[in-house]
Amino acid sequence: MNESSILQKILPIFHAGNDVAVPPGDDCALLEFGNKFLLAAADQVISNVHYLVDTAPELVAGKLLKRNLSDIAAMGGIPRWALLTLAVKGRSDEWMIRFFTGLEACAEKYGVAVVGGDLAALPGELDCASLTILGEVELEKVCLRKNAQAGDFIMVTGSLGDTFHSQHHLTFEPRLKEGRFLAENGLTRCMMDISDGVAADLPKLLTESNAGAVVELEKLPCRNNCHWKNALCDGEDYELLFTVSEPNRQRLEQMWQFDTPVSCIGRIVENKETVYTLNGTAVPNLEMTGYEHFNS
Repeated sequence: MNESSILQKILPIFHAGNDVAVPPGDDCALLEFGNKFLLAAADQVISNVHYLVDTAPELVAGKLLKRNLSDIAAMGGIPRWALLTLAVKGRSDEWMIRFFTGLEACAEKYGVAVVGGDLAALPGELDCASLTILGEVELEKVCLRKNAQAGDFIMVTGSLGDTFHSQHHLTFEPRLKEGRFLAENGLTRCMMDISDGVAADLPKLLTESNAGAVVELEKLPCRNNCHWKNALCDGEDYELLFTVSEPNRQRLEQMWQFDTPVSCIGRIVENKETVYTLNGTAVPNLEMTGYEHFNS
């Protein structure tokens, strides 16, 4: 049992009302709210899972908010509000103040208001912090995992892999401006963030789009010259993975205005298989998986 198989079993349990435009299963839910559409997502960080227990509390708080912001970015949206729950064991007043000061500094940087939440004590030795993010997006601009088309190019922002040793998993920048730019200019309608690694996240997009892919391993943008296996599987990149048509790829190359690099790593194909190639040759028996909670 792993996270993906658990989700396949539990997501059908929940009903969706007429005001739920995108139900659970994408980076955010999309809710019709008056004449606007509200984005909603939740994510968490747990000590010794998402960060080492002695990590500076400011970095912990920043990571918690930014990984939620990355979900908003993946939908082409704008973040607005956040709610926090924090449960800790044996943390000092100083640690708590530093955590919340760091959270507010990060929230102010990205234009988010922290509007409430809850505190609790834990009996165990781990900390657990969960944050709910709320944002907005226009219906005609929202980017969904199900919108990939055969022939589309598969693109990623930034670099991949070596996220723990480089401390990228704590210091990353959520690609809010880049995601919004792609959505506003109609360059893509299919996008997700990379949190568990391309090897784990790309199949989620392909499943929703009922498609397959050819991934060119030599084109993966490897952080610090790490191996392509790390770029595929390390996770916690918090980059954007999106698809573009051939005409839109040309527009993208002409219009791109950010220092963040963009790389093409493959194509969407009609059949439902994913093939990895290296310098034009298929890599056989390649069973790559990114990070999976509950993996057993």
